[in-house]
Amino acid sequence: MIERTGHITLALTAAFLTGLPAFGQQVADPGFESIGRGAPLAESLPPFMPATAFGQEQPNPEELQQIVANVQSFPFVGPLRFALAPPGAEGAPPVPELVVGSAWNGDVPEGIEPLPVDFFTSKDFYADRELWSDPRYFRCSSPEGIETARGALAPPTIGDDPPRSAAWGYCDRDYPREAIVSPYGFSSAQAHYEALLEETTKRGGPTQHDYSSVPTDWSGNYEPVDLLEHWYAMMLMNQVPTILSLLTPEYQTRLVQDLYHQAVTNAPQWPSTYCWPEGFMRRWYFAAVNPGINPHQVLVTPELVQIMTGVARNFITQVHVGRTFNMEGAVPHLGTEVPRWYGETIGFWDGDALITWTSNIQAWTSHGAFEFSNQMQTVEIYTPQRDEQGEITGFNHEAVFYDPEALVEPIRIVRNFKKVNELGAGPPYAYIECVQTLYPVNGVATPLAPGAVFEYEVPDMFGRPWARIWEKYHEQGMSRPDENEDIFDFE
Repeated sequence: MIERTGHITLALTAAFLTGLPAFGQQVADPGFESIGRGAPLAESLPPFMPATAFGQEQPNPEELQQIVANVQSFPFVGPLRFALAPPGAEGAPPVPELVVGSAWNGDVPEGIEPLPVDFFTSKDFYADRELWSDPRYFRCSSPEGIETARGALAPPTIGDDPPRSAAWGYCDRDYPREAIVSPYGFSSAQAHYEALLEETTKRGGPTQHDYSSVPTDWSGNYEPVDLLEHWYAMMLMNQVPTILSLLTPEYQTRLVQDLYHQAVTNAPQWPSTYCWPEGFMRRWYFAAVNPGINPHQVLVTPELVQIMTGVARNFITQVHVGRTFNMEGAVPHLGTEVPRWYGETIGFWDGDALITWTSNIQAWTSHGAFEFSNQMQTVEIYTPQRDEQGEITGFNHEAVFYDPEALVEPIRIVRNFKKVNELGAGPPYAYIECVQTLYPVNGVATPLAPGAVFEYEVPDMFGRPWARIWEKYHEQGMSRPDENEDIFDFE
């Protein structure tokens, strides 16, 4: 865990210090008014600390801290702390820090009236449900601010008397909900995909490629243009209640449960900690797909497009071009009616843009974000970006998520990738195997040396194993509702 924490902290710090692109988040313009792709974001995330803001010189810690205080330049909600350099040798001067937050070590921000009980002082978060819609309950934190409170990904913010002394984020910051939900009027991935297919057909498509025409220049290695380009990347830009407002009541409860046990009981149960699967939504999570290990490797053929990447596990997306789903069963599927960790995907070409539909996804979680169900489906549009000579320089990836069990309405994530080299350049793709060294002992992830003997309860991998651990060891006396109970929503 220490190596993983250091790797992620330094990757984030590098993003701050090197400067990021001088443009904000963008959606690819298809060149025509489309019914289901290319709609602009209600609000784009700004570029984080572009190097041009300081000329040729990198900003010093004081200048960086001034930027952090300006929400227009730096929209992180917090609270967060980042070391601005790797730790020095013993006896070396302390490493300067970048701090994102409004009050520390149990203090309350000026002008804010705290609640009598909040997330960090509650003994039963289930009983506080009516308070979940108030950002003050979570001390105006982002999901990632809560996840890192104990030092999981960055230096801790929990204070000297945890959890009571947890820090506060900025109560006046939030990425708007209307920029997260889908701008398209579809209630299902099937309706969305079929509308795009019909739209493409009316324009003379879909494009039928063979080996003489398929855009093989798509093939290559890609990296994110900006590690933190979109709202989902690490859940840094949102108040917790805004994310909860996207979820059905049961899945609101699941997210609050996850955050509580990361920050309050200090008993996180990250799937990758135990070498459990990463799950479908981790394809969009910074810590799972950052370029420190593997790029996004794209391989294009007329019948199949394959995208591979991964840090703790391997993510493999295979787009079966021109195929159709078997519609008999609980969800559309290609093979046997068994949910797949990364689903099954069909697609078609509109010129050299690839439009896909993914279904048959295994329900899972993404720690610090939210769980999703077997009903999860997506429509994704991959649009190449070309220079004046027509060479591919990257691609735009627009994804719309449909999950009627977990989401109250569809949501959208938009990101961009830059092409770093061709398939034959750079190191080969490193296929990753995870070797388990931590085990849940008495409800806490514990490192065990080879040869250790201990009592181990085999988890039910399809029964929310993380939640079963929390409920057994960390929720005695809590008023946890039955999962089938009709608990009320707050909109």
